[in-house]
Amino acid sequence: MKLDRLNTERIQLNVEIFVTKGDAEGSNDAPSNNEMMNFLGNRGGKMWKAITKYLSENYEFEPVREKDELDSTIRYRRSGKTLITFYPKKDELTVLIIFGKKEVEKFENSKDEFSPEIVELFENTNQYHDGRWLHIKVPPFEGFEDIRKLLRIKRKPKKGT
Repeated sequence: MKLDRLNTERIQLNVEIFVTKGDAEGSNDAPSNNEMMNFLGNRGGKMWKAITKYLSENYEFEPVREKDELDSTIRYRRSGKTLITFYPKKDELTVLIIFGKKEVEKFENSKDEFSPEIVELFENTNQYHDGRWLHIKVPPFEGFEDIRKLLRIKRKPKKGT
């Protein structure tokens, strides 16, 4: 297979996007799971642990961290698609799940399966031409099951799970 110069440059650019500072220097300075849990506080840390465990067991997406800092944005991505984004802050975690048009329709058809808090968040989130951006802040929200169901609407888990 012959690649022209433009395609080769695109491939190199894509590879560079996913290399963090620590990886480029041959070290891994990203915070540990325990450091993240302590930073996020009791409720945010518990949600972080539950979601990341669920993601690792059910999806083949890898976390991509913008920087090797505790408050750095983390996206679970594969093939240029983002499943979920985390915005960690001291004693708080914001989870972003973006629904496209199809996912919005699926949610609308299954609203009764979700907590009133998530339904209210969904209904109060602006509908853009390409869908809705659901920002879920922990605390106060603590419903892991709702997040799991939102992820299942976004993308089916691996077979057998």
